[in-house]
Amino acid sequence: MARITKIIFVLFLLNITAPCEGVRVISLYPGHTENIFAMGGEKILIAVSENDEDNFLPELPRISLRAGAEKFLALKPDFVITRSFAERLNPNLYEVLERAGVKIISLDPPKWNEFEIYLETLGKALGLDYEAAIKKLHDIKTSYFLPPNSYFLTVFIEATSKEIHTCAPDSWAANLIALAGGINTAKDAKPLRPGSSIAAWGVERVLKSLENKNLDVYIIQTGAMNRATLDDFYKREWSGALKGVKVREVPEKYLSRPSLLGLEKGLNELRKILWSDD
Repeated sequence: MARITKIIFVLFLLNITAPCEGVRVISLYPGHTENIFAMGGEKILIAVSENDEDNFLPELPRISLRAGAEKFLALKPDFVITRSFAERLNPNLYEVLERAGVKIISLDPPKWNEFEIYLETLGKALGLDYEAAIKKLHDIKTSYFLPPNSYFLTVFIEATSKEIHTCAPDSWAANLIALAGGINTAKDAKPLRPGSSIAAWGVERVLKSLENKNLDVYIIQTGAMNRATLDDFYKREWSGALKGVKVREVPEKYLSRPSLLGLEKGLNELRKILWSDD
């Protein structure tokens, strides 16, 4: 993949910075789509991935990550914004697109502390207002003050129902919990592999947290990684042991997707769960 122009969490140094007006962009990851939108780039998007929500920019065509080059070239893009996962699904696509003059930018979803650099990189590449986006990010992070005399609630996030995996301590979801005023009860969880946002935990440790009075809120992350629902949760043999624990669903796109749009929505959702009396 050395032929593909990869820009991953570094300042965009190649001479392909373009003005926003007139640029035609295909986004192959929902997080990229949302962040381009948040930086005022809605009009430069000409297509998005099949994984983008149907109700977000519904007028734009959806394109499969496995589509052939002709599908892309028919849309006459200047840029295709992708990620390494999509590249692995369709390894020959990007070489063909580059030969046709399409610029490829491959950005993996950033970690929490890389998000500003990601916004700057994406914004510079497409001529978007990344400085306003970074200011918005700072404003969101500093606007979430805890209620007076707050009691910090302990929270467990079910990332996948299989074997009850949780979020890694440095994941986007774990940082959101902290920003919302919660304490991650699985802060010692070990990632499944280096760099993974998913960590091993298990039912036994969930119940142990309960015994130690170290579990106030159980959040089920729902989405592509975890299809479980509240109804599914209450069918589990051990769910009765969590009587008195607040159990709620939160969409994966709000918990684990590095997105400026999702960040604010995710924090609002978490704060309602943590600080409401329902």
